[in-house]
Amino acid sequence: MRLLLVLSMVLGSVHAREWKSADGSKKMEAVFVAVQGEELALHMAGKTSIFPLMAFAGDDQQFAKNAHAITETATKLGPQSFELVHPVEDGSGWICRLALKIDPKAGGPKLFTGEVFFLLTKDVAAYQKGQRVENQPLFGAGGRTYHPLVGDPSMLRAYAIEVEQATQAWMDIMATAGDDPAKQAPNVLEPDVKIATRHGWGVVIGKSGLVAIDPEMVKKDFKSLVIHHEGKDYPAAPYVPKDKDGSEIKVSDVQLVLCKVPMEVARIGARKPVEVGQNVFAISYELSSGKKSFSTKATVTRGIISRLGAHGSFQHDARLPPENLGGFLIGEKGDVLGFFFQTQTSGGNAKKQTAIDKPTIEGLGSCVSTQAIAGMLTRLPGQSAPRSGAAFEDMEAHAKTLLASSVLVMSTFEIHQPRQIRVPKAAGPAVPTPVGGGPLPTGWSLSKSGIRHNAKCHYYNAQNPCQAVDGRPCKVCGG
Repeated sequence: MRLLLVLSMVLGSVHAREWKSADGSKKMEAVFVAVQGEELALHMAGKTSIFPLMAFAGDDQQFAKNAHAITETATKLGPQSFELVHPVEDGSGWICRLALKIDPKAGGPKLFTGEVFFLLTKDVAAYQKGQRVENQPLFGAGGRTYHPLVGDPSMLRAYAIEVEQATQAWMDIMATAGDDPAKQAPNVLEPDVKIATRHGWGVVIGKSGLVAIDPEMVKKDFKSLVIHHEGKDYPAAPYVPKDKDGSEIKVSDVQLVLCKVPMEVARIGARKPVEVGQNVFAISYELSSGKKSFSTKATVTRGIISRLGAHGSFQHDARLPPENLGGFLIGEKGDVLGFFFQTQTSGGNAKKQTAIDKPTIEGLGSCVSTQAIAGMLTRLPGQSAPRSGAAFEDMEAHAKTLLASSVLVMSTFEIHQPRQIRVPKAAGPAVPTPVGGGPLPTGWSLSKSGIRHNAKCHYYNAQNPCQAVDGRPCKVCGG
C-alpha cells in the first residue's frame, strides 16, 4: 500500500531519468519510485520493477537515496494547492503561495494566503500569473534566498513537481555550496517589470474588421492589443494572410489584425503604380492631448517618391513630424498611393521610439504601397481590392475623409529592468548582499534542543547549519 501511494505521487509526471549500471556498460531510462532497503524500485515501459541498489553506479545510488528521502517528506506533507504569484528574474521558477482552507473539516473554499515558496520549473512559460494548482504533490528542492522589490530578503522553501528535478537541484546546490551555508540557499529575485504602452496608427483595409497596423505594435513581448474608437476599446488579434494553397502572403512593413471595430473600409485604391520622382503629399495625424483620439486637423507636407523597394514598399522625402503616428501618401490627383506608421512608446521608463525602418538614404520615409495591399486582398477569401476614393483638390478635406477610416491602436508590453545584488568591498571572500545593502540572511541553524531557526531569528547560529526540514520549527521565527 505504501509503494502504491509513493508510486501515485512520483508518476504524476512521466519525465524519465537515465540510470547507469555499476560498471557503466548499461544505461536505461526510468522514473524513480522508491528505495526499499537495498533495493531500488523504478518505473519503465508501463510497469514498476525492483533492482538491487548496488547494481547501479555510485552517483545513481546516492541520487536514489536522496530522492527517497525527498519523496518520504512529500508523502508526509501531502498534496498541496497553491497560486502562482510571479516568475523569478532568471526564469528558473515561480514564487507561489500555498492555499489555506477556511474550514478544513467542511472542506470549504480556500484562501491562497499561506506560506510563500519557490517552485522550480523546467519551462516558466508553461504557467501563468495567478494560475492556481490543486492537489499537487511538492518535492523539496532545498531553500532559496528571495529578494523582493520591496522589503528585506527572506528564506523560502523550494519545491519541484517532479522528484527527479527536485533531487537533482538539491544535489547540485549542495555540491556547489559544500560546507558554506551562504551558498546553500541560492538567490532568486523578483523581476522589476514596468508596463509600457505603444500608441500607433492603423487603417481599416478589408471586410470583417481587417486592419493594417505597424508590426512594431505586436512584437513578441506584447501583452495586449486593442483598437480605440469613439471611447471604446475593441480587442484585436494578429492575423497572418495566407493564399488559397496555404502559403503565407508577405507585404513589407505591415501587420494585419482582426478587430470587430464598427468602421467602413477605407477607399484607398490606387489607379496607377508609383514612379520615382512623382510628386506626392504626406497626410499625417497627431495624437490628441488625451491620447484617445487623433487631432482633426491633419499635417500636410509635400515631397517626391525617392526610390522603390521590394515587396510593396517605397520611400519618399516628404517631411514627417515625429509626433504624428502615421498617415497616407497622396498623389497630385488625390489617389492614395500608400500609408506609413510612426509608432510611439511611453511609460515604463521606455525611450520614445518611432517604428519607421531606418531608410537606406538619410531623411527618407518608408511607405507601404496600396497596390501591394490590393494585390494581397484579392488573394484572400472573402476580401476584395479597396475602392478608389473621390478626387479632392483640397488636401485638408481629403485628410478629414481618410481620417474616418483611420484607427488608434494601443498595445502594452513589459520592460524588464535588470536587478543586481551588490557585494561589499571589504577584503576576504565576497558575501552577497541585498539590493538595499546589509548582510544577506543565509540558511537555517539547529539548536542543541533540535529547534530549527531561520537566518533572521535572534537564536540563529551559522556555526550549526541545517536543512529547512530538520528539527522542529522555532515558534518565534517559524523556522
